[in-house]
Amino acid sequence: MLCALRPGDRLGRITALFIFVSQLAGDGETAADLRDGVDALVQVAGPEAAPAVLLAALLKAAGERAQVDYARDLVFVRIQIDEADARRLPPHAALIVARRRGRLYLPLWVRHSRSPMGFLPRPTREGLAQRRFIA
Repeated sequence: MLCALRPGDRLGRITALFIFVSQLAGDGETAADLRDGVDALVQVAGPEAAPAVLLAALLKAAGERAQVDYARDLVFVRIQIDEADARRLPPHAALIVARRRGRLYLPLWVRHSRSPMGFLPRPTREGLAQRRFIA
């Protein structure tokens, strides 16, 4: 899949970085198990926040408008996308819609190596829907 990415494929670039961080996060390794430089980030940011912080940093380095967000004990990355990219997302991707400006945000929650892109648990989505600026 990754070798099929075109240089101008924004969603492909986001997906590649998401997969990279998901694989790096693995399946619940602790800071003692990581040996590739991410262990210091895990110790500073914590095991729940470290993948989101790393993903947001990589996305920002790639020129994206990414932001770490917190909801219902979850730490995830929120990235603004346009309608054309939204149509290409998998059916389980639950977009966040800003009411005032009509902007679309894709939530990226890295929890293990097979994390689905755009998925947030239902209680988290419902909590986000109750925020003033998100529908």
